[in-house]
Amino acid sequence: MNLREVNKLWKEYKKRHGMDNNLLIEEVVFDAPEEVEAFFDLIELLAGKRILHMTRRAHIYRSEFIKFILTHEFTHLYDFINCPFDIEDHERLFLYMNSYSEFHACKVTLEMLIKDLSNDDKVYVNKNQIPGPFKDISIRRLMEESLYRTKLAYDTFYVITIPHHFVNSFRQLMYLYGYISILKNDMDTLERTLRVLRIDDGNYIFLYRALKEEDVDGILEYAKKVYHGAFLYFIKSFIRRNYDPDLYSDEELEGLDETNAQEFIEELNKRMGTLDQVPKDPKESFLQDSIKYARFFDVTVDSGLCRW
Repeated sequence: MNLREVNKLWKEYKKRHGMDNNLLIEEVVFDAPEEVEAFFDLIELLAGKRILHMTRRAHIYRSEFIKFILTHEFTHLYDFINCPFDIEDHERLFLYMNSYSEFHACKVTLEMLIKDLSNDDKVYVNKNQIPGPFKDISIRRLMEESLYRTKLAYDTFYVITIPHHFVNSFRQLMYLYGYISILKNDMDTLERTLRVLRIDDGNYIFLYRALKEEDVDGILEYAKKVYHGAFLYFIKSFIRRNYDPDLYSDEELEGLDETNAQEFIEELNKRMGTLDQVPKDPKESFLQDSIKYARFFDVTVDSGLCRW
């Protein structure tokens, strides 16, 4: 798979999706990490560099699986090029790419595969023969594995509560949202899925509806609420683990939100100084650094997660 072959598929993608421009992918680099098939780096895209990073294994993959991978990545490039707001607004861009573009890429890829498999307009989860690198897997298997990865990611975040773990959890959920969106019984499947994941609050459902309707304002609003909810879960868990509960009341902790987190920590530190105490966890600076988690783009750059 060389640059000429990639751009041939990219031109076909643009034609299929009505993109009328001469933009081409400038370079293909085979340096994707072991667990990643391909990606575009958002930092490079913002710098005007359209570089596709692919796995070194690409040369052994069947052409159908390469098309599966590239259709997903081309959709990310499509969404970046057609972003409905100024891409210099990095926070909104991150939310948009990490929510809508992941949802969109999975939806487009799965729809393409189903169209290739059958002319039947009724889509069920047990259709067979999605191309894979070494074996064929069913759409049912694809969705089951997506659910498993999503649950594993959220369970990890609930236990460890490190910010970048949530970024990954959310992204896995957007993959699953994209797959679920093609089902006739999608809302019922979604509600049961969210209960399994223990995230069945209204914001996740409202976000799904906004994604399906391509409601950009709604997508950004509810994605931000979901991230803020995770931020509060993280910081409250950290405080409960590492600060003496006598330093604050339950009411004070429940009043903590993303707007007063810094002030809350500063007040706790003052109270600790008065009591001549030290934090239970010597890595208190980790909490201070992680307050910037509310600034989505910054923490994503620092944790190396600006890849789509």
